[in-house]
Amino acid sequence: MKSILILARRLHAVLPCCGCIVLAIKISMTTALGQGTIAFSGQVSVYGTNYSEQGMLFQVIIPTPGSGSPSYDSMGIIRPNTYNNYATNGTPYLGFSQLLNQSDYVSFSLTNGYSFGLTSVQLGDPLAPSPSLVPIMFIGLLGNGSTVTNTFTTPGIGANSLLNYTYTSAFASGLTSVDILAPRWAMDNLVFGNVAPVPEPGTTCLLVAGGLLGAWRWRRAIHPGNCSADGQKLLDIFNPGDHVSI
Repeated sequence: MKSILILARRLHAVLPCCGCIVLAIKISMTTALGQGTIAFSGQVSVYGTNYSEQGMLFQVIIPTPGSGSPSYDSMGIIRPNTYNNYATNGTPYLGFSQLLNQSDYVSFSLTNGYSFGLTSVQLGDPLAPSPSLVPIMFIGLLGNGSTVTNTFTTPGIGANSLLNYTYTSAFASGLTSVDILAPRWAMDNLVFGNVAPVPEPGTTCLLVAGGLLGAWRWRRAIHPGNCSADGQKLLDIFNPGDHVSI
């Protein structure tokens, strides 16, 4: 982002009237575009491997070592007062259990490829009363390729409902996908936010360059006498010998 500010200063010297273009680009890259709460009030796909709500897609990831198609487990929406041996909750929730395959798990991300952050979630053991403690690990993949981890453990023996849990600050933003690793879990009211695009460095440069050149052409049309000097200054800004890193 420092590079954008450098370009903005240079642009102001060349085209003072168009500094707002770079400012708009800077704002679009840093401002959160949305937030919401996944209430799991919809329906999973026919085979229980996909669920989508508010642009967030949950998928069962099925490792396939060797040949053939291994058995896999499905997600399911558990509605209130439906099953006697499942955790109770006032609203529908998403459940998953490793019954047929001890390696599959659920991963979720935004369908538009944007990054996001997680604030809080309701979790529990889908079995009620709970026979044991259940550690539920969330592994978040960040845009730079690194990962962050947050593990919540359900109360254990006797528990029969979902409880509130808060993510650490490491999950506040920049997540591109999140894996859920646990033998079983029940989830409701997943609160997400800080939704923002994840531009590639090259794309960022092209956006800025496009805005600069467009502004120069606009000024050329209304101030033809000042174009030669301004055009040379634009070339100087993007001179290959004067790279500005992103």
